[in-house]
Amino acid sequence: MGPTGHPARPGAHVPEPRAPGVPPDAADPAPVELTTAVAAERAAVPESGNRSQEEITGYVRSPSDVLRTVVFGLATLLLLVLAKWSRDAVLSLENDLIQRSSFLTPTIERILVGALTLVVLVSLAAAWATPLVTRHYRLFGYLLVGNVVVSLLLWGAESFLDRGHPDFLMREVAQRTGVDSPLTLYGISQTATSFVLLAPFVSRRWRRAGAVLLTLITLLRLIVPATLPATLAIALVLGAVVGSGTLLMFGRPSGRPTQAAIAAALTGSGLPVAELEPAAVDARGSVPYFATLQDGSRVFAKVLGADQRAADLLFRAYRFILLKNVGDERPFSSLRRTVEHEGLVSLMARDVAARTPRLRAVATVGRDSILLTYDLIEGTSLDRVPDEAVDEQVLRGIWEQVAILRRHRIAHRDLRRANILLDREGAPWLIDFGFSEVAAGQALLDADVAQLLVALALQVGVDPAVDTAIATSGPEAVAASLPRLQPNTFSGATRDALKKRKDLVGQIREAVSTRCGVPEPKLEALDRISPRTIFTVLMLVAVTYFLLPQLGDVPGMVDRIREADWAWLPAIGAMSALSYVGAALSIAGSVPARLRPLPTFVTQLASSFAGKLAPAGLGGMALNVRYLQKSGVDVAVATSGVGLNTLGGLVVHAFLLLVFAVWAGRSVFDTIRLPHPEVFLWGALAVLALTAVMFAVPWVRRLVVTRLRPLLRRSIGGVASALRSPGKLVLLLGGSAVVTLSYIVCIYLCTRAFGGDLSLATVGAVYLLGAAIAAAAPTPGGLGALEAAVIAGLVAAGMDHTIAVPAVFLYRLATFWLPILPGWAAFTWLRRSDFV
Repeated sequence: MGPTGHPARPGAHVPEPRAPGVPPDAADPAPVELTTAVAAERAAVPESGNRSQEEITGYVRSPSDVLRTVVFGLATLLLLVLAKWSRDAVLSLENDLIQRSSFLTPTIERILVGALTLVVLVSLAAAWATPLVTRHYRLFGYLLVGNVVVSLLLWGAESFLDRGHPDFLMREVAQRTGVDSPLTLYGISQTATSFVLLAPFVSRRWRRAGAVLLTLITLLRLIVPATLPATLAIALVLGAVVGSGTLLMFGRPSGRPTQAAIAAALTGSGLPVAELEPAAVDARGSVPYFATLQDGSRVFAKVLGADQRAADLLFRAYRFILLKNVGDERPFSSLRRTVEHEGLVSLMARDVAARTPRLRAVATVGRDSILLTYDLIEGTSLDRVPDEAVDEQVLRGIWEQVAILRRHRIAHRDLRRANILLDREGAPWLIDFGFSEVAAGQALLDADVAQLLVALALQVGVDPAVDTAIATSGPEAVAASLPRLQPNTFSGATRDALKKRKDLVGQIREAVSTRCGVPEPKLEALDRISPRTIFTVLMLVAVTYFLLPQLGDVPGMVDRIREADWAWLPAIGAMSALSYVGAALSIAGSVPARLRPLPTFVTQLASSFAGKLAPAGLGGMALNVRYLQKSGVDVAVATSGVGLNTLGGLVVHAFLLLVFAVWAGRSVFDTIRLPHPEVFLWGALAVLALTAVMFAVPWVRRLVVTRLRPLLRRSIGGVASALRSPGKLVLLLGGSAVVTLSYIVCIYLCTRAFGGDLSLATVGAVYLLGAAIAAAAPTPGGLGALEAAVIAGLVAAGMDHTIAVPAVFLYRLATFWLPILPGWAAFTWLRRSDFV
């Protein structure tokens, strides 16, 4: 987007001209020398669409094609979704369009359809003749690939839709069609593809003619709808996406203004050129040149075109999706507005006495390009000078220039080292204002300080960069940059350099905090889509996927619950809440560290939301591991602690099952048949055999020795430490017992609410056995399996099904459904409070 070399201020010493940042012995491309007469002749050439002003230097994958492919691809998907899943609305619209276009007689309609088919065929023939006329024979391959692919995709789209059109629509269409409608439908899609493919190879006049022809074909097809309108729209957009995708895959002509056209544009802007040469400098997003004028002075020129505009839009869209509050969400309306903005900021910065090149000219050149010209500063960009050349005086000079911009609310927003130029006398210049903002907010000004701190620290170290920043800009300005010291806001070059020094940003934050006498603040939340956000969205999708089918029976559950004795409901709710207290006690006893009571309880409540995402409570287990990590527990110890908590729950469950089985009596389990012991024996042997085979593989053994053994050692150490403490053991087993007993009492109270008379021992035994069976079900919380097992068990134990069914549904409502909303609120609080 900007040069690395630029202008001299009036009165500045200008040494012998040399390309900034290029060694004296570097071999530059051969310059183009122009006499005054030739330059004047070139200046008289009009720029509007004359292809002689551009040259094809090769074939490249253009950002413009990336942008078009993405936009047309999204439009195609949207149309397919609307046509597929909004069938009634789309068919109604199509019916209205067909009925409203019935003003023509059948004879005229058939004539128009025939003429339309002929126009499509002629258009396709003209498209195939274009490579011969333009002598771009590569186009034959483009057209062949594009037309074949679009035909296959259109056939696939029609098969995917398969909307089963109502008879009245198809009959109406058939009456109007005198020819085979698929012929023109596929022809229209191929015409759209060919139009997109030919556009980079023909002049603007022919592009406009093609757009008019395609529009006329579409309108005629709507007037005489031999094809349903929705299918026609899909064919057109699909043709555009295939054309853009083909250009993206194989490359479009890399057309850029010729050096003669650039010299003519400069001469026409009052800068008569004597010599023009390409510049071997970092000019991101533009094509740079050095020009020597007839008076002996030198200027730097950069050419920006449609590709740079598309790249800027993609970059801003990417940043908008990932980041928020970084100031670059709104793109400019056109390339001209982009260039005008850069010129405005450059002029304003120079007017407030910032050391930046003087803007000399802005001119159009070629078909879609604009030229920006600055005075040339002889020097070298900061990223190319030796580290020892950047002394304290240079650092102070850089910070003084940034301080001038801050005082006048100008945010540079791209203060990487390539955009800081040192002239021959060592004075720093700021260049490239293509991404800058005027009347900038405080956050953008602070981001400038943060980015410059990191860029300078990469070259001179943390202490010199921070000390000169504080001495020049003041501790308040430097301290205000702390929330913005995070890599995702820096330029790409700075982020790449940080990959080799990942601890640098943390060192800068610590140094700024110490020298400014302020605590390190919480980093500003700039991620619009963070891993946490993705995790939450996936959780919501999973909850919806797993639980939505079950919501169909909610009205029936509500009707049954209305028949309950409401006096039991407070006790039922209390037992459900008590289970989370038990879960908090159990997790606190599973790790050696001391956990804070309130966040631990809230985490268990949040697990009522997270635990609905996977079988066997895996979502809740993952949440507990994350919470323990954030609480300072080693990851291996946290994982083993959660496993120990689960194991403790299984032990308590088995023990209580034995107790309640003895208490309830043998009759309750007469119908239960356990698997034959041989099944368990063969299963154990299979596991042992598989383990032996795996350990025979060398890389598996290395993985176990280098990765798993250290983790297991730490895990066993953490588990042993927890088990050696009587208090931790009591919390672990006691908490698990509270969880299980609270569920038993809860379901017993639910049966009482509907008039059930089974004893607590019987209900408890049935529940424990049903929960054990449902644990193997591949649904969150054993959804469906637990209800079926417990209802069957209660009925087998002598309870009437008219009581057992609503009682179990009331229990699931209290322990499974109602906690989801407070669990989501608890999960949100944990994320915002940085506990997970």
